[in-house]
Amino acid sequence: MRSELRRLWRSAGIDGTSELSSQAFRGGALLAARYGIGIFISLANMLVLTWWIGPHAYGIFVTAIGIVSFLAAVGRVGTDTYLVRSPVVPDETMYSTAIFVILISSAILAGLAAAMTPLLIRWYGSREFVAPYLVLLMTVPVSALAGIPTAKLERGLEFTRVAGIELAGQFTGLIASVTLARLGSGVWAPLAGQSAWQVFVLISTFYASSERWNFRFRIDEARKMLRYGIGLTVSLRAWQARTLVNPMLVGRFAGAEAVAYVALALRIAESLGALRLAAGRIAIAVLARLQQKTDQFRSALEQALHVQVLTLGPLLCAFALSGSLVMKHVIGVRWMPSLAVYPFVAAGVLVNSVYNLQASGLFVRGKQWIVTSAFAVHVALLAGITWLLVPKLRIAGYGWAELGACGGYWIIHSGTEKSFSPSYRRLAPLTAGFIAILFLVPTVYGAFQ
Repeated sequence: MRSELRRLWRSAGIDGTSELSSQAFRGGALLAARYGIGIFISLANMLVLTWWIGPHAYGIFVTAIGIVSFLAAVGRVGTDTYLVRSPVVPDETMYSTAIFVILISSAILAGLAAAMTPLLIRWYGSREFVAPYLVLLMTVPVSALAGIPTAKLERGLEFTRVAGIELAGQFTGLIASVTLARLGSGVWAPLAGQSAWQVFVLISTFYASSERWNFRFRIDEARKMLRYGIGLTVSLRAWQARTLVNPMLVGRFAGAEAVAYVALALRIAESLGALRLAAGRIAIAVLARLQQKTDQFRSALEQALHVQVLTLGPLLCAFALSGSLVMKHVIGVRWMPSLAVYPFVAAGVLVNSVYNLQASGLFVRGKQWIVTSAFAVHVALLAGITWLLVPKLRIAGYGWAELGACGGYWIIHSGTEKSFSPSYRRLAPLTAGFIAILFLVPTVYGAFQ
């Protein structure tokens, strides 16, 4: 990973001798390390919880947290990004205004979501999720508010402190959830861990940023934040809306345990592929330096795509080979149904890794609405195919929906200018080969069990 980062810096014209080069490399390496350690903590949490609380309780938690996490992200209405990118250095009044905006927006969203509880009871045909759901709704303002002090730290390039706080928060949540899971608290174990994580991050970021609570509010600044933030929120949350498909549609047609099986397969595949998120953020910084250099832009993008597929493919295939052993001896045999959907979601993660970097290139080129359209079509296909197939095929139907939803990425491909579009001559057979392994290895391996 270090050698590939250095190669990308060089392709962007950063020669490795300047202070900018050192800062860029440290930032990229730190970002990758943060994702890597975060993956480890997340996997440890998931493995312990799935072993001790079981599919049913885990499925109820996933149903509740899937909705609540989406609301918390929307509740920030892009104000944190507005503060980071503002051409004017934000003053205390601007930060205070952002706090008010988030408090109001997140409280409204949480209130509306609570008022919709009777509709959700009818939708699921069950009341099991209600208590965890209502408790988690109280964390929406907590999670959303943490974006303000975090934005202040990131604007000051204090990424080390941000990474430390985020990882410490995850670890705090891990300790809380594991302790309660061991005591037999069921669904309340991951709920307590999630709540402890969010509260820790909120308190720590406010302390680290020296951000003070005050009651100043500037209406003209609030309007600017909302004008910028609403457009950004629509763009970013178009992709995140896919996280609602499992709890909302699989939960309705197949029940809480099916939600848990799909969630486990998704968590494993996305954890193994999480470095693509770091790669996407690094790519924006690197490609931004090459906007006026067409050949170098395309070459850097092709190189990054090739490296990413070569990195993720073997990881995803390794679990396809070892999945049954992991389930039997680590997670528990009652989770074996997750293996039926894993090849599909792993293939989706691999294909996304190709178009995720191209999306970064489009963001750099100022064509974010192409990405938004692609993500919206992707989510619509995922939801539509899930709606059609899950009642008949159960969780396998969700798997086919993951593959079908990849059709939305065509908009990213066709929207990339020809002069900047990467070549697929090496990439296509490599990606197809890994996808074939994902489906063939479990079949062949299972024949000899």
